[in-house]
Amino acid sequence: MAASPHAQIQAKIDAMTVAANAHDADEFLKPFTRGPRLVFVINGQVIRGWNALHAAQLKWWRNGASHARYTQLSPTSFMDLAPGVVVTTQEMESQRTGPDGKTQKNTFAVSAVWRRGRNGWRVAYASESWAR
Repeated sequence: MAASPHAQIQAKIDAMTVAANAHDADEFLKPFTRGPRLVFVINGQVIRGWNALHAAQLKWWRNGASHARYTQLSPTSFMDLAPGVVVTTQEMESQRTGPDGKTQKNTFAVSAVWRRGRNGWRVAYASESWAR
């Protein structure tokens, strides 16, 4: 029996968290739709297209040299919008050591629209907002 759509998506989210903690942009972005139609919004900035998001992710993670650690704070929320379309929301925390040696923690939320296509479930649109 095949895994439920929610279980399939959660497996991809879990793999993304592992990739995020390894600061591996290529692996992290595997579930994102490739091409110019992808939209990623972060704190009011709109990034359009997989290539632009990939370049931004490399910059954010300093080409893999980042020391940030990511933890999901609560179970993923799933909302089925239509057959083959699911919205997920995650509450997350990041932790990093600042230049002063002190640990900095930030919380943020990520919502994503997942679409099922020929290549399985892919993120077509995502939004990330950080608490201040």
